[in-house]
Amino acid sequence: MEDLVQSYAEGFNRLSVAIEGLSEELLLYKPAENRWCIKKVVIHLCDAEMIALDRMKRIIAEPNPLFFKFDPDAWALRLQYSSLDMSVFLSLFAALRASMVPILRGLSEEDWARTGVHNQNGKLTLQELVAMFVHHLDRHIQQIERNKKAFAEQR
Repeated sequence: MEDLVQSYAEGFNRLSVAIEGLSEELLLYKPAENRWCIKKVVIHLCDAEMIALDRMKRIIAEPNPLFFKFDPDAWALRLQYSSLDMSVFLSLFAALRASMVPILRGLSEEDWARTGVHNQNGKLTLQELVAMFVHHLDRHIQQIERNKKAFAEQR
């Protein structure tokens, strides 16, 4: 589990490197009408992280908790991601990750095997859940890189 926790712990640094020095124009650039700009991706990552912490902590503390899917597009629209201050959310993401790392590092093998039930994905262990959110961040960093490339190509 040490490698998994280390990957989780390094997430904020990987995200910071991906967005370091980006102009406001690039942060707001959408490669297509139905795609998100980098600013929305970063705010989404923070909102997803809040959900991740809730799920992880409930798996650790409660017997077989139930989780529900959330609609990221509805959150982005209804919470008006475009008008929000991305730097606040970036700081919150860092704090959320930093708060969870010591908890994860202190878990036993039995804790990692504890489960919760997702209303669409079924039963998930804590290990699977943490891995999902590590990969979730990685996928969005790839999306950020694609946006940066598309922006450079259209110039």
